[in-house]
Amino acid sequence: MKLEQFSRELNIRDLGGYPTRDGRHVIGGLFFRSSGPYLFSEEELNSLKKLNIRYIIDFRTAKEWDRNPDPEIEGAHYIRHSGVESTGGKEVDFSPAGMMQMGEDGERQLEKLVYYYRMISFDNEALRLFFAAVKNGHVPLLFHCHSGKDRTGAAAILLLALLNVDEETIIQDYLLSNEYYRETLEREFAASPIDLETHPETRELIQMMHGVSERIGRTVYRGIIERYGTVEEYFRQEYGFSDQDIKEIRERYTR
Repeated sequence: MKLEQFSRELNIRDLGGYPTRDGRHVIGGLFFRSSGPYLFSEEELNSLKKLNIRYIIDFRTAKEWDRNPDPEIEGAHYIRHSGVESTGGKEVDFSPAGMMQMGEDGERQLEKLVYYYRMISFDNEALRLFFAAVKNGHVPLLFHCHSGKDRTGAAAILLLALLNVDEETIIQDYLLSNEYYRETLEREFAASPIDLETHPETRELIQMMHGVSERIGRTVYRGIIERYGTVEEYFRQEYGFSDQDIKEIRERYTR
């Protein structure tokens, strides 16, 4: 659900309203995803406070926290962990130079990014903290990184999967970040010194740098299915959830 009182560039939305596989809907006002609250104006921070946020999960690294600490939100408990990490992350150059490669170098960069996001869902302490908060009823909850599209996007994919939302609806939410960052994407495509028609690999890298790629969203979702067979088995193995835990979570957060 869009929140019209906030600037589009903040990429904030309520995950409520999405239909589930069993005919229910995610309850609104419980789960919010966004860019970093330190980017909000004073007026937008006041609007954020009115959402009654009780828990804020920050997926940024310690360096990011130190450089741009979040403003305090009265009544909100902060949970911070050094990024949604992946075993493939050390191999990826996330700098502008790394993301503006072309030809074979660009293709190799894309392969590394796909691997990074394929692995992001596994053995991830930040996600364990996130889903412990979900299991323990720590809502309304806001989760964010810097731009609210990559680390936050991966967490949103997994959360909606846990709540029994189907893949296509999950990807639809993931791709909404491109609508929020449309102006930035169009500007960056236009400013590229590389002919993006003849170098689609560079176009996709720019897409991923300033927006999101459908390939990456599906990689996150399908990666857990490929390894565990079902969403439910993923949550059993990675987070120790029982069948009763999953059932109670779905009953608590959907109706």
